[in-house]
Amino acid sequence: MTALAAAAVREHDLGDKYLRALAVLLVGYGLLGKGFAYFGLPPLYVGEILFISGILMLLRSGCLIATLTAFPNLVLLTLGGWVVVRTVPFFGVYGIDAIRDSVVVLYGGFAFTVCALLVEKPGRLADALRFLGGFSVAFGMVGGLLYVVNTSPMFSFITWPSGALPIMYIRSGEVACHLAGAALYGLLLHRRPRTVWVLLLLLGIGLVSAQSRGGMLAMLVPVALAAVISGRILRLRRIITVIGLLFSLSLALQIEFQFGSVDERSGASEGRVVSAEQFLNNALSILDDNAPAELAGPKQWRLMWWGKIQDYTLHGPYFWTGKGFGVGLAEDDGFVVWEAEGQSTVRSPHNANITMLARAGVPGLVLWLLLLVSWFSMMLRSMLEARRRGEDDWANAFLYVAGYLLAILINASFDVALEGPMLGIWFWCLFGLGVGASLIYRTYGAALDQRPRD
Repeated sequence: MTALAAAAVREHDLGDKYLRALAVLLVGYGLLGKGFAYFGLPPLYVGEILFISGILMLLRSGCLIATLTAFPNLVLLTLGGWVVVRTVPFFGVYGIDAIRDSVVVLYGGFAFTVCALLVEKPGRLADALRFLGGFSVAFGMVGGLLYVVNTSPMFSFITWPSGALPIMYIRSGEVACHLAGAALYGLLLHRRPRTVWVLLLLLGIGLVSAQSRGGMLAMLVPVALAAVISGRILRLRRIITVIGLLFSLSLALQIEFQFGSVDERSGASEGRVVSAEQFLNNALSILDDNAPAELAGPKQWRLMWWGKIQDYTLHGPYFWTGKGFGVGLAEDDGFVVWEAEGQSTVRSPHNANITMLARAGVPGLVLWLLLLVSWFSMMLRSMLEARRRGEDDWANAFLYVAGYLLAILINASFDVALEGPMLGIWFWCLFGLGVGASLIYRTYGAALDQRPRD
């Protein structure tokens, strides 16, 4: 009897162990980026290993049916089925590329796994939120430093044994999303953020904003929305005032500094300038077609490509089916911007929504948009219900998770983000966390204290 009880305890703890392993995976992606993604034995890298293990954990939990009581999960299941239908016919032609393209949605398996494990043992929600909050606090302190170190030509020589990629390879958009998460945590859940922490967070935000328009929006939009929804605009007033004064002084004195970087395509080192003027140019170029050539060029390239995709889907022969998962869209659409011997070309049009339209047709795009609307609606309903009950910690937790996912989604509208594990797995884990938290709150309410601890 004792042996059976011990075996039952060990089996029950498998879910906890898996979530701890998943937490390590997310931290690795957050701190090392694409470099960490190459940890493993091809074609089974660390993300794929955890994905397969997660499906097994999902089936073992016995909570699959319970997860499907949430409408967003039903939509995700339907969308995943459609993506499989549009992937299988192309696997024989494009091989592993078809699988790689399909993970933009099929990584959603992480959402089901996280949701099921939370429903199986609701007490895990507190641990998940504490982990997320702890990561946000840590990244708020080191995110800007990591970005500078990552772009150093000297650091680029520290590579994996194959020599294909540096051990640390984080892109500006990835840093921006996690800095947004840190800012959201500081605004909503951090009781007394220290001045040093705030300054380091602002430094990181400034560095990334001066280099990436998409990253800038990914940080500013979720934080601004969260401040308005939570009624904490006044909490940002002093910070905004200080930022305005420093920005004006830097612009007037033409203060700038340069640090090295590694080109994402060729691997060559290049310099980057950080200044108030560069920040201003990035901000204005979002709406201004007369921006500097280095900013207007990529914008026009994207708009032209997106326009062609809309022509052959919304008004063309690929309305119902899209071009499928596997074909290299840049080459097939005539928008190859970089191709050299031994190097790959851009495969996706730097926008997850347009990618869904191009590869899965209008049905895929409609399901994708329905998925997003249903998930954010679920978060909003849960948050408003918590506010109505006076449970501010719950409400702020829902807003924090929703804002974090929104940051990744905004970045994915300007970059290839969800198509890779570095942000794709983060996105779907947050998706599952939000659904799981809503299901638990609907069942237990204030009976569980799931507030993240500082």
